[in-house]
Amino acid sequence: MSTAHVTQEASKLLDQLKDIHIPEPSGGWTPSVNIWWISVAGILAVIMIGVLARRYYMRTRTRRYALKELESMQVRFNEHGEHQRLLNELNMLLRRMAMINYDREKISPLAGRHWLTFLDRSGQTQEFSQGVGKVLIQAYQPSPEAFDENALIEVVRQWIKRQL
Repeated sequence: MSTAHVTQEASKLLDQLKDIHIPEPSGGWTPSVNIWWISVAGILAVIMIGVLARRYYMRTRTRRYALKELESMQVRFNEHGEHQRLLNELNMLLRRMAMINYDREKISPLAGRHWLTFLDRSGQTQEFSQGVGKVLIQAYQPSPEAFDENALIEVVRQWIKRQL
């Protein structure tokens, strides 16, 4: 083959080549499929954390309310020093919390030692039937015996904190 023929063939092949065209720039960053999965998982995690936080908040709202009520009882007692009133209010608060957290039909008839035994069992303590909480039985007597009101309030506070 002659060189002229080879150059002619090469020239034909070169004529068939087209210019390289650079694609037009896209409108922005296009994330990969993995980024989409990570984004969806992140959004679902945030939603789940929000749902769990709300559920915890709703479940503990009666406990927070009872603790605030207990603080206001203590303030009222410190101002007025009425033992009878404090015992009545503590009993009512404990009974309301018990009726919210436990079977109402089983709680409402409890009185006296049975009430204190229930408080011990549900609060995982012995302070109501054998400790300072014994005085709660005297809530409806005309003149209750002297008791350590701060210790009693602390026992009630611990019982409330142990409730669901």
